[in-house]
Amino acid sequence: AVVSTQSTGEENQSLLLPKERRLYERFLSVITQNPDVTYQKLPVYHAILAHITDSEDVRRVSIITSHMFSYLGDTDHVFVKHNEELSRDVVFLKEISWLMFCTNLPKFCSEVFPATYQLRLHLQLRQDVVWKGDKPMVVRLLKCKTHELVRHNFIHPSVWRDVSLGKQVDLSYNNYNDKNLKIVPTDTPSWYFLVIDNVSVVEGDELYFTIDDRQNVFWKSGKSWDFLEIIRIN
Repeated sequence: AVVSTQSTGEENQSLLLPKERRLYERFLSVITQNPDVTYQKLPVYHAILAHITDSEDVRRVSIITSHMFSYLGDTDHVFVKHNEELSRDVVFLKEISWLMFCTNLPKFCSEVFPATYQLRLHLQLRQDVVWKGDKPMVVRLLKCKTHELVRHNFIHPSVWRDVSLGKQVDLSYNNYNDKNLKIVPTDTPSWYFLVIDNVSVVEGDELYFTIDDRQNVFWKSGKSWDFLEIIRIN
């Protein structure tokens, strides 16, 4: 795994979405011409860019730094590749049958107050996405020390192709009517957020997030992963 040496604000800023980056560049242009202006004095900028400095509420971490990602670095399967739309490196899936990755979240949860969070995984479904089979992907959020499950969800393979084709999907069907898991499009074509709502975190919790698709042995292709984000809701 690649270990990030950036501060939270620096890491968030390095993982801006294209819309956020454009706004941030306009903000920099404004303060260059008016040095006494801060983004807090500009409501629109503040609403969208607060995560750059407000590290208590929103944090992002690159999937490249995952402490375990099956076959990462194998150019025949999954590797780091520059993405032009995002202007940064992402994890690029060429083809794989056995997929699993784990990302630790201790730095997110060890410095914040007990609260409810939303977790978002920023991912791409490229035009060549292929995800066959009948065994569901398992999405888990666990406590690092005890491995106690905080969230345990399933995603059927057909979901990814349906989403890429613009179809509406109901993830609660495979999750005992749990409506806290969803996939939503972003402003960037082919990029989505896999969202886990209502994650309760108490003081001292350290969490890790896993994607486990080892039971589905069919070959898979056409995805990329960018970052994992945790947002304080209240």
